Amino acid sequence: MINLDNAAFRTINQTPLAVQETGQGQPLVLVHGGVSDMRTWNNQVAPFAERFRTIAYSRRYHLPNPAISPDVPDPIQTHVDDLAGLIEACDGSPAHVIGHSWGGLIVLLLAMQRPEILRSAVLIEPPVVSVHVNVPPGIGQMIRLFIRSPGLAIAIAKLGGGALAAAEKAFRAGDDKTAIERFGRGVLGDRRFEALTPERYQQVWDNRGADRAQALYRGFPDLMNASFARVSLPVLLLAGSESPAVFRLLSDDLAKRLPNARTQIISGASHMVQEDAASAFNEAVLKFLETAG
Repeated sequence: MINLDNAAFRTINQTPLAVQETGQGQPLVLVHGGVSDMRTWNNQVAPFAERFRTIAYSRRYHLPNPAISPDVPDPIQTHVDDLAGLIEACDGSPAHVIGHSWGGLIVLLLAMQRPEILRSAVLIEPPVVSVHVNVPPGIGQMIRLFIRSPGLAIAIAKLGGGALAAAEKAFRAGDDKTAIERFGRGVLGDRRFEALTPERYQQVWDNRGADRAQALYRGFPDLMNASFARVSLPVLLLAGSESPAVFRLLSDDLAKRLPNARTQIISGASHMVQEDAASAFNEAVLKFLETAG
């Protein structure tokens, strides 16, 4: 169990980051997504630490680290640099790395920029929307995507209009509660959002600042002309069977672009795969890591 009150801190890129390190063996770094912190890995640290030197950390601006100021942008490259710095500071290169959602996008960018410091990557529903269109997209981009892949175009439009744009509008109005609700329903689905425990919703609420910054300052990286050929390391793309369709479609497309990737669906899980179906998730990851070097 991860206890934020007992977290150690490492200074990475002049910024203290909360870190919990457990176990021995090859390094395995866990990178959480948005509106979350390292507690999202509560069900992974112990079983993973039986085989790996498991390093969970809270990204900058996420508890128990200081929150981001309301008028400050949160570029994703800062988090990519932090992850690289953490791996090197822990003498962890090359490391296995697992990233969830926005954390998965961070891991993907690091694999493109610094493949030599990674041994393998597990990407859990990374929101690689900007491989296909800008965020927010232009009308022409959406038309071209619809002609090429109508199902993906519809799914991206639903995510953009029902979650991302609605959350941005609410954040700009200072209505964080509505912003989080629209975002949460969009990425989890109504049933899963309504089923969040008070403790899990509090984690969402306490870590909303970075998502606000991403929404207000357009935080998605431009990946439309990105080359994924350098990412030759083994990659496992995981998606939940009950997750909104956009994430499975994005993962399937990304698997075709990466030279050494495969996808797997985890039954009974929505977007927070590692929390919704921890046993099945852990089994899939450990089986993959056994063959990943």
